[in-house]
Amino acid sequence: MLLEISNFLHFIGLAWGVGGATAAAIISMKAEKNPEVAASLMKIIPALSKMIWLGLVLLIISGIAVTGLVKWPLDANLLLIKHALVVLIVAIGVLIFLKVKKMQKLARPGEKPSADFLKAKKQLGIFSIVNLALWYLIVLLSVLV
Repeated sequence: MLLEISNFLHFIGLAWGVGGATAAAIISMKAEKNPEVAASLMKIIPALSKMIWLGLVLLIISGIAVTGLVKWPLDANLLLIKHALVVLIVAIGVLIFLKVKKMQKLARPGEKPSADFLKAKKQLGIFSIVNLALWYLIVLLSVLV
């Protein structure tokens, strides 16, 4: 019973993480082209960010539980790769948080964006794409493990 609950929570965490990251990426891409969406972006992203972090916490805690409760052999190499990807997601998530904070400090409403702001924005976009790709790799590995 505990294994089933842990496994269910693992899939919920995975769904919230990948779903939140996907929604954030889509909305961010739309915001690049549409100023109205860009204005709403900062209102939506905090909720998506919480969803992603909660999903990640659920994924980690339930992943530890599932690994300890499983009675059949797991592919240790795939599991190790999956764990490494989760660590990368956490690290990049922290970098994304720091870039957003930097952009908030550099933002000057009504003024042309500074070179530092544009550089941070570009880095944020790269980190977000990498993070999204990592989430989808974890989904793939979850199917294979």
